[in-house]
Amino acid sequence: RLEDVIRQVYELQSIQEVLGLVESLITEMEQQLSVDGHGSRNEVAKAKSYIYEHYSEEIGVETLAELVYLSPGYFSYIFKKETGENVSRFIRCYRVAKAKELLAGTSKKIVQICKETGFSNVSYFCKSFREYCGCSPEQYRKGETAGEVSETKIQ
Repeated sequence: RLEDVIRQVYELQSIQEVLGLVESLITEMEQQLSVDGHGSRNEVAKAKSYIYEHYSEEIGVETLAELVYLSPGYFSYIFKKETGENVSRFIRCYRVAKAKELLAGTSKKIVQICKETGFSNVSYFCKSFREYCGCSPEQYRKGETAGEVSETKIQ
């Protein structure tokens, strides 16, 4: 297929013919993507899998975009379109969900849970936890929740 397209390009005699070929190829690709049902979802799914496996490490938009061979700006756009959240919020939300599991299921110290869930420092961890859960990590562990402020989604 690629050889046919290259041969066609060499046979074209005007810029209008080249533009016409490019437009038809783009239309064909769009149709194929809509039939396959894949499009950007593969990139987002791959990035989410990476987040789920590496949440304890430092993860940035640049790393995820590079993983799926997209520019950071375009990756951020399709990620938000697909998930409804920006990348950093999605990562924080997932980390808080993992922290909740550790707080409820272990007796590990909050400092240790902070490190294991990828937060850069305890202050930021506690602030994020309070933002998502409406209480401090210690209050959550003791069962003194004030009701969750923001739903922590794990998709």
